[in-house]
Amino acid sequence: MKRSTESKTKRDDILEVASRLFYEQGYHQTGVQQIIKEADAAKGTFYTFFKSKEELGVAWLKARHVVWNQWLEDAVKPKRTARAKILAAFDFLESWMGECDFRGCAFLNTLAETPEPDSPLRKQVREHKQGLHDFFRSLVNEHHASLTAAQQEKIATTIFLLFEASIVHMQNFRSDWPLQAAKKQVTTLL
Repeated sequence: MKRSTESKTKRDDILEVASRLFYEQGYHQTGVQQIIKEADAAKGTFYTFFKSKEELGVAWLKARHVVWNQWLEDAVKPKRTARAKILAAFDFLESWMGECDFRGCAFLNTLAETPEPDSPLRKQVREHKQGLHDFFRSLVNEHHASLTAAQQEKIATTIFLLFEASIVHMQNFRSDWPLQAAKKQVTTLL
């Protein structure tokens, strides 16, 4: 969500530059000095807004969560049924991965770079992915209202895992064949 230029702050500039660099280069490959330079900010200004690179990384992932979920919501909103919304999520994935040149998921990329399980970055990754799992759970519960809670959970979890695996392997193979295979399985589950 872009702000008008009048209300944009130096904090916004730093976060915008960091977001681009973290996504394009990777979190650990991007240094604070590069962010400061490209955001045309003073070192003191950077540390006024962010106490550390990790704090900036958390702010980036929180902002990315909002933006990415809005993209997903915009993609599924026009659909009338839960089934159509689930399939639209996979269509969105195909479109998004093509647009980002198979760069993949900012959250999964950060996860791969952050081995410490208690890291605040990992916390943001878990929260984002839990939200996505909840999204599929809600739609599956609506679509399969007559099934038991355990059956619904099994289907929702399988769809979530197929979605996530599609992201990883589309990025790895730079192709949409993993998504097409996953979508066939999702159609069967529905």
